[in-house]
Amino acid sequence: MTLVIQKINAYRPEHYKLLLDADPSLRSIATYLSRSTAFELTDQHQPVGIIVVMPTEPLTAEIMNVAVKPEFQDQYLGSRLIQFVVDYFNEDPDFTALTIKTGTTSFKQLYLYQKLGFRCSEILTDYFKNPEIYPNDIYENKMLLRDAILLKRALKV
Repeated sequence: MTLVIQKINAYRPEHYKLLLDADPSLRSIATYLSRSTAFELTDQHQPVGIIVVMPTEPLTAEIMNVAVKPEFQDQYLGSRLIQFVVDYFNEDPDFTALTIKTGTTSFKQLYLYQKLGFRCSEILTDYFKNPEIYPNDIYENKMLLRDAILLKRALKV
């Protein structure tokens, strides 16, 4: 495997496929993509992972989407993408924290984010029950997804 992380300048269909793996709503993706910076993880010039980050408030950026192709999962590539973004924003004096949201039923993701230094900060009740953005119910781990957890990590530590 020859893995490279690089900035995305133009989104291609394979990027959208990855984005939809992590966020099943094109409406949701459309709310942040144009205001974000995205990076792709490629293997032999083919995207196998993606991470999208957007400034959300003074001194804070949020990881809006992180996904790895199913056949490349469980190889620490999601961790690699997140660590790349942590390092990238550690070099930027305009940011002191990163946040990320995930579903309360996203057990694997919650474990990963906490392992990488993110701490639970807030519960967003009924976050995934907004019919404007998520018109269909989402089930994860055989449970109805309703709430999101906001996790935060300090930079420059």
